[in-house]
Amino acid sequence: MKDDEVKTKVRPGGLRYESKSGGTDFPGPYGGTMSCFVCGRHVARSRLVAFRLATGLQYRCRDGC
Repeated sequence: MKDDEVKTKVRPGGLRYESKSGGTDFPGPYGGTMSCFVCGRHVARSRLVAFRLATGLQYRCRDGC
């Protein structure tokens, strides 16, 4: 691995990131994905279905996990 490929370095003050790309790992407007309550995978909201659990709404994969 080359030295110019290293993006993080722990500084004496405890700060880790010297350079970090901004943004989110989840594409789409406002991060357009959610995690399935059952399997935990991040999928588009259109591929999830809501169900009630303890008086709240949770989301699971529409086509099964």
